[in-house]
Amino acid sequence: MQGALRRSLDAKYGSHHSVITTSKLLAGLPEQIPDLVERAFLSEAISCYRVGAYRAAIVMGWNLAFDHTLNWIISDSARVAAFNAAITKRYPKAKLTISTRSDFEELKEAEIVEICYTARLITKNVAEILREKLKRRNMAAHPSQVVITQHQADDLITDLVNNVVMLLM
Repeated sequence: MQGALRRSLDAKYGSHHSVITTSKLLAGLPEQIPDLVERAFLSEAISCYRVGAYRAAIVMGWNLAFDHTLNWIISDSARVAAFNAAITKRYPKAKLTISTRSDFEELKEAEIVEICYTARLITKNVAEILREKLKRRNMAAHPSQVVITQHQADDLITDLVNNVVMLLM
C-alpha cells in the first residue's frame, strides 16, 4: 500500500533528490566492480532500494562493502601478512591465520574491522564508518521496533560505497 502510494506521488511530483543521488550512485557502480559476487550484492541492494525495502537495502549494502573489504585484503599478500600479524596484537588468545577467503568466517565482522584498523589497513575514519554502519546493519537485520527509513538507507549505502568500496579498489 505504502509502496504504491509512494510510486504514484513520485510519478506526480518527482523523486526526492537523495533518492535520485543514491540511485545514480548505485546504478553507476556495476561496471566498476569486476567481482561477480559483489555485483550480485549490488544488484540486490539496488532492487531493494528501488522498491522501498530499506531494511533489505541496508543489509545488502553492508554485504557489498564487507565482501569487497575481505576480497581487497585477500587479494594482496602484504595485506594478508599485515592482517595476520594484527590478529594476535588485537586478540592475543586467537589462534588463527588467514590464508584463504573462507578463513575469515572464523572471525566476527566487528573483529575483522578492528584487526584491519590495528593492521593499519584502514584509517581511523574508515574504521569508524564500518563500525557505525555495522551497528545500523544489525538494527536493520534483526527483528525490532526500530523504524528504518529511506534516508538511513541513503546514508549507509552512499557512505559505504564512497568511503569503503571506492576507496579500497
